[in-house]
Amino acid sequence: MTRHRCPIGASYRSSTHASSTETVEAGGTNSFDSTVSARNFGSSTDIVKSQLSISMAESGPESAPSGSGSGNNSLPLLSQHSGENSIGDVDREVLIDAVVKCCAIDLIDPIVFSGKGFRGLLKQICNVSKRLGSTISPPIEAFPDIQTVRSAMQTHLRFCADDLKNELSRTAQGCRLALETLTYSGRDYRVIHGSRISPEWKWRSNILGVFKARENESLSEMINIVVHNYEINKTVLRVTVPNSNNDLDSTYRSFFCVKAKLKEILFTILSSCSQPVMEMLNAVDQLTKALVEMDVRLPFAIEPREDIFDVHQLLAEWNDQWGQLEQIISTKCADTLLDSFKKLDPVHMRDLEIFILPFRETVESLTSEQPNFHKILPEWLALQHECQLQNDEPTALLRELKQIATRVLEAEKEVIMTDEHMIAVLLNPRLIRKLNMILTDQERQIACEKIRSQCGFRNPKEPLSRGSSCDGEPHRKRRMFLSSLEDDQVTDELECYLRSQYPPHQTKDVATFWSATGQSQFPMLSTMARRVLCTPAVAPTTRFDARCASVSPDQLHTFLMLRSMFDCEKEEEPRD
Repeated sequence: MTRHRCPIGASYRSSTHASSTETVEAGGTNSFDSTVSARNFGSSTDIVKSQLSISMAESGPESAPSGSGSGNNSLPLLSQHSGENSIGDVDREVLIDAVVKCCAIDLIDPIVFSGKGFRGLLKQICNVSKRLGSTISPPIEAFPDIQTVRSAMQTHLRFCADDLKNELSRTAQGCRLALETLTYSGRDYRVIHGSRISPEWKWRSNILGVFKARENESLSEMINIVVHNYEINKTVLRVTVPNSNNDLDSTYRSFFCVKAKLKEILFTILSSCSQPVMEMLNAVDQLTKALVEMDVRLPFAIEPREDIFDVHQLLAEWNDQWGQLEQIISTKCADTLLDSFKKLDPVHMRDLEIFILPFRETVESLTSEQPNFHKILPEWLALQHECQLQNDEPTALLRELKQIATRVLEAEKEVIMTDEHMIAVLLNPRLIRKLNMILTDQERQIACEKIRSQCGFRNPKEPLSRGSSCDGEPHRKRRMFLSSLEDDQVTDELECYLRSQYPPHQTKDVATFWSATGQSQFPMLSTMARRVLCTPAVAPTTRFDARCASVSPDQLHTFLMLRSMFDCEKEEEPRD
């Protein structure tokens, strides 16, 4: 279905160690500080580097062995002794590192690798490798035991945390935090992510802490621990939170996670509707689960459903396969399921699909790339545009839903949008010529004043020299006249930037623009852009396959932190 978007939317879619806060730690340790606290960061980085190889080179026919540097020669897997089937110390460390990464990335307990089945598989892999031309294959006994792997994981964690602390403490433009609520093994955890834009203008994010969710512990205490351990600059620190129901104190300035907010807004709209649309969505979800449990083959793939946006995808599948689903339920299912199916109104279901789609697309646009903070306000306005009531709305349900949405979105906009959202829009070079569609004159003036104040620019309305004349009026008139003869002289970086025009290929990616053209022409503005744009619009989501993840809750902290560090490392590998 071709969707009508306004020009904005179209352009965007082309504390201390004594804290009582308990955190999760491996090996039965319950303190976050015991592993990654500032006091324990004293381990020698050089020694660790000489012992470990933590590159993320992909294993494959044409890739270097795991652990090899991108620019170095590959290390042989085994010691090169004639007639000897033994493994060297360096290669043993390579295998240990590979197991640690496998455990961290897949959330697998190392005990898995001690089973007969896995070691039998490893043996067959070695045999296949040998038949394919390898002169020697690693012996099964070379595979590390569980304690060795666990010890290596702690060493990796200390090294990675030490390296991350050094980076964050030197990040002059600060780090932005985001809070995620994670449910694992029936327990809730608070995961704190830290994002920033590196000196190479690459958006980076790491998990900085995993905390058990307790009623007597505040979010501020958790953030204080992270700030203390990593020596983060609190002056420019911002925190992205799911909603206003948090106990973050006024020391920290916070922004709302847009995805969480849109989920709340959708729930409010659908719950306020006169038609039982929420019951309809729940019925579709429950019918699908019942069919899967009955081992009925459905005409579409079944994906895990976590929120209303996933249910919307399921709703679209039902609408597309309505006739086939009706036949399946009529012939293969009990009367109770058939009765539930007959209560569904296909017209209302199609209206629901049409109404929820722009909300889902807004979230997808904001999560498709990083950085994304500068996209929040334009995407929000585009969503409001799509929810405007048209004279030719086809059904009464769509008219009612849009009327409620218009009212709720406008009210929430006043709560969510801040000065920094407006500043981020100004720092997007693609929108320089469309600012009047996004910001009012007053909003633009406020954003420009904030930028000038933080960058130290002089307001162009101020006289160049104060007190230079007893009678200021003639002096000001003379200066203004002379300035008009100098071809509209620009007074600061901001004015120059707002008056500039750039070809589309230079402004296609906002980070690329500020890393090149912006940094060379507007150095002070580029510094501000690095600080503002690294704020996440949507809190990161930790995804894992519950069918494979087998680590105990006490190990979750170690595994998640290693996983985020290894993933970041993998993304930064040079490509051939």
